[in-house]
Amino acid sequence: MAAEAIGTEGADEKVNILIVDDRADKLLAHEVLLEEVNQNLVKATSGKEALRCLLRQDFAVILLDVNMPGMDGFETASLIRQRPRSETTPIIFISAVNDTENHVSRGYSLGAVDYILTPVVPEILRAKINVFVDLYKKTEQVKRQAEERAKFIRAEAARQEAEAAQERLAFLAEASNVLSASLEYQETFESLARLAVPRLAEFCIIDMAEEGGTLRQVAVAHRDPAQQEKLRELQQHYPSSLSARHGGTRVFHTGEPEVAEITDETLELMFEDETTRAFVRGLRPQCFIAVPLVARGRVLGAITLVNVESGRACGPGEMALAEELARRAAIALDNASLYQSAQKARNEAERANLAKDRFLAMLSHELRTPLMPVLTTLLSLEHEENIPDEIRGSLQMIRRNVELEARLIDDLLDLTRISKGKVQLSLEPVDAHELLRNAVEICESGIDEKNLQLQLDFAAARFRFEADPARLQQIFWNLIKNAVKFTPNGGDLRIRTSNDGEGSFCVEVADSGVGIDAESLPKIFHAFEQGERARLGGLGLGLAISKALVETHCGRITAESPGRDQGATFTAVFPLPEKDVETQTNGTASATAERKALRILLVEDHEDTNRSLTQLLRRRGYQVQPAHNLQRALEIAGQEEFDVLVSDIGLPDGTGVELIQQLTASRPVVGIALTGFGMEEDIQKSHDGGFSHHLIKPVDLNKLDSLIQQVGCS
Repeated sequence: MAAEAIGTEGADEKVNILIVDDRADKLLAHEVLLEEVNQNLVKATSGKEALRCLLRQDFAVILLDVNMPGMDGFETASLIRQRPRSETTPIIFISAVNDTENHVSRGYSLGAVDYILTPVVPEILRAKINVFVDLYKKTEQVKRQAEERAKFIRAEAARQEAEAAQERLAFLAEASNVLSASLEYQETFESLARLAVPRLAEFCIIDMAEEGGTLRQVAVAHRDPAQQEKLRELQQHYPSSLSARHGGTRVFHTGEPEVAEITDETLELMFEDETTRAFVRGLRPQCFIAVPLVARGRVLGAITLVNVESGRACGPGEMALAEELARRAAIALDNASLYQSAQKARNEAERANLAKDRFLAMLSHELRTPLMPVLTTLLSLEHEENIPDEIRGSLQMIRRNVELEARLIDDLLDLTRISKGKVQLSLEPVDAHELLRNAVEICESGIDEKNLQLQLDFAAARFRFEADPARLQQIFWNLIKNAVKFTPNGGDLRIRTSNDGEGSFCVEVADSGVGIDAESLPKIFHAFEQGERARLGGLGLGLAISKALVETHCGRITAESPGRDQGATFTAVFPLPEKDVETQTNGTASATAERKALRILLVEDHEDTNRSLTQLLRRRGYQVQPAHNLQRALEIAGQEEFDVLVSDIGLPDGTGVELIQQLTASRPVVGIALTGFGMEEDIQKSHDGGFSHHLIKPVDLNKLDSLIQQVGCS
């Protein structure tokens, strides 16, 4: 028979009574007899079923029949007593056997509180049951009160701990803010000392390790302002040697925190001389906490926190908070150190970068200057009518290589400009096809020399837009030169233009050359990056410069290659305006017909450059007065009138800027600077100094001619 709960109404306020008997009539009799008790009656028909009931709920008292088949009442009681939760539950044995010596004594030995013989007197049984019910209720009430009290104590302790934790977190948050507010060492030390007082101690001493094996007192703070100066005087008595025995040096050596009471005995252990001990006694210390400042495994110094009030403890809580403060302070100090190191490294890098720029500028000047007379002489010789064709071909070959040398120098300077973001464009309407043909013409000798099969497909319907013509031609030349360089003899070279769906102008340069491996392809536009292609020579700057110039024109450039020895394709895309722009065309013949014989004062200290440039300009119909230094130029200017000043910047007895400033003091002068210095700073200086134009050696004679003619037309 399954256990059955009786009287479920008000179960929350009633207690449970377990009745165990194998006979149903006796269970019913007990139920009727105990109905007046008005509690929850639970019935069980065997010892095993009674044990199962005890697993599910607690009982105020158990009525247990002694004689039951299988497991009798005594065995059941023995098992009940073995279970900790029911070992004190009152058990009343009920039996029809009147064997006091055997049954009653055995029942009491098993922990029974009573032994009742049948027939049961109802009033007596109810009275006994009520006693145990009241006892159970009072016991449960006491338990609940104890639990509520314990719960209240735990809640109060948790609240106090939460408040303390919140206070600690607020303090540490404030400490982090204060410590991170400055990257200056001394300010960080002083902020740290002020943070510790009075939150952690009455006064604080911060020591830092220095070279030479000493600890230096870097900051102090005292709760009493009147004691602040006295605390500073402690430095005069404080042993700075790391061999000293006070708390700061000990934690510096061990890297472990320390806490101790301060007595005469501890003072004698810390300080050897009585004068120091007497001075420390005057500060009335009671206890101290010393914690190391550790950053990245290195001990930087120590914080010593001292209390002078006997009621203020140096306990575990204060120690933990001091350690956390020291940890954050060490990070702040380490950050300050890293910042100072970074600043130093940055300054050194900036100085090195400036030195590099100065070196490049000087290198450019020194390399360009000797190229100028070579190039001008070659140009002059090429126009001689009586030069044999084979000699003329050699001269052209020399000129191309000199121009290539000048282009390599320009690439180095362009790389510097790009890294500084100082690439400037002179935008004007251009015919991209015309510039592309010019670039092909420049590379024609290399194409012919390698017997490359050149295919031109200028299919773009729209090819006019605003761009810097010199820079755009430089992009085209770099891409074609790159393809020629990396394509073997007899290979294919295809140059194609088109307009894509977005209305852009596209230039595609494809070759059948050495190709680009998958590892190098993503880095092909990086400066000095050529991958396996480096074995064919070159600096690896052309593509990097081309990418920067394309992007400066708001375009994009890509590279594709199936792999090594399978060729490569470079595609440059430039945005087009809504409407085509018209390019400016000035016929060379009309320009030549309108040429003016202008007077030029040419100032150049390099003898070969001066002589060759003078000859070329005179051949073009100009009246040229050469000078080799500033003084001679001033003398000529004082004797003759001139229309244009063409001057080098660096002169033996001054600068071109000084010259034009002295000349413009009396009358307006149009000046063209002619120099080997081509950095952005050099160009800006020449413009600020008074020059209208800045040309870089070796000069493009046509460009110089054009600028001189602009002066004549103005």
